[in-house]
Amino acid sequence: MSGKDKRYFLRRIVYLTAGCIVLAVTLDAAASQTSQKIKEAGQKIEELEQQKEDAQKKVGALKEQESHLKGELAEFNQQLSDVSAQINDLEVRIDEKQVQIKVTKRELKDAEATKASQYESMKARIRFIYERGGVDLAAVFLGSSSMAELLNKAEYVEEINRYDREMLNLYEETCKQITEKKQNLKSEKAELLAMQESMEQKKEEVNSLIAKTQKNISAKQGEISDAQDEVGEYDNQIAKMKAYEEELERQKAEEAKRIAAEQKKKQEEAQKKAAQQKKPQGSSSSDNGNTASGSTGNTPAPGGGNVAANASDLAMLAALVECEAGGESYEGQWAVASVVVNRVRSGSFPNTISGVIYQGGQFSPVASGRFAMVLSRGAAGSCTQAAQAALSGSTNVNCLYFCRASSGVQGTVIGNHVFY
Repeated sequence: MSGKDKRYFLRRIVYLTAGCIVLAVTLDAAASQTSQKIKEAGQKIEELEQQKEDAQKKVGALKEQESHLKGELAEFNQQLSDVSAQINDLEVRIDEKQVQIKVTKRELKDAEATKASQYESMKARIRFIYERGGVDLAAVFLGSSSMAELLNKAEYVEEINRYDREMLNLYEETCKQITEKKQNLKSEKAELLAMQESMEQKKEEVNSLIAKTQKNISAKQGEISDAQDEVGEYDNQIAKMKAYEEELERQKAEEAKRIAAEQKKKQEEAQKKAAQQKKPQGSSSSDNGNTASGSTGNTPAPGGGNVAANASDLAMLAALVECEAGGESYEGQWAVASVVVNRVRSGSFPNTISGVIYQGGQFSPVASGRFAMVLSRGAAGSCTQAAQAALSGSTNVNCLYFCRASSGVQGTVIGNHVFY
């Protein structure tokens, strides 16, 4: 190679390098601001998700407390039912005692009347036998015609006296028993009334506990309602932040697409200018074509063979795939892995898996910290499988970018992403 050719080649390298540096600075500057906003939005979403989780735990704890209170209320209601049944039973027994007392009173009154009547009869007989005016007992005896008649008269008088004494004792004993029975019934009634009063007091206590528990349940339900409203408010805020994050992703995708187009245009202009400057040196058009051949830096060569990667690169790529497309189909996960591998091959991005993943302003999960969390625990099996397939040279999209399908960017839609 002549000295002029060397100088031309060096100038071309300088032009291309300078253009790439300018474009890289432009890309980083444009992406940095949007990526920072995406990072902040992601952090805010995670903060809201944590606050929502705390609020949901609070709802769960309050519901457990409500359940406990309802259990207590059920026990109190059962106690009230039991006490009420006992009070009703006591009322029946008190009524029965009252009836028995009335009957006993009547029996006592009848016995006392019989006693009085018997006593009066006895007195009348005594007066008739011993107190008749002008009657001489000696005459009674002397008037007897025989000893047998005399003895019969004496026995008759004695029998009447004995009968009167027995009847008097009987009625006195009957009155005594009736009086004792009456006192016992009154005592039993007093005990039943005391038990009834105690049960009524217990009933009031249980009613008070029921009212207090119902009040506590009502208050707890109010707390649950407030906590559920708080959860709903967090849901609203999260939805707004996710919509905002989605809009930022769309803006980022538009910026990346615009900058990529400008990069490609500048590269083509630089190549064209370099080719024009070389013509005076006698280079043929075919030589110029050979010099400018290869990747444009914006379009990878899918299926272009394995990408040099180790176990760490596989783990990082799988973690990124899970962060970006963990909920997508295997095709969607494979497409995300393909984008990273395509960038490694393109020449417009870092030439390593880790370099592409950690390039500033490219992947929001890296900025938000979610990528590090997934990487520390290991990615899901399907994500690892998709990463392994892409690293082995099998890609299913010929793209360098992807964003949410709802962004409106034109491209290949797989699941919730569009690849372009």
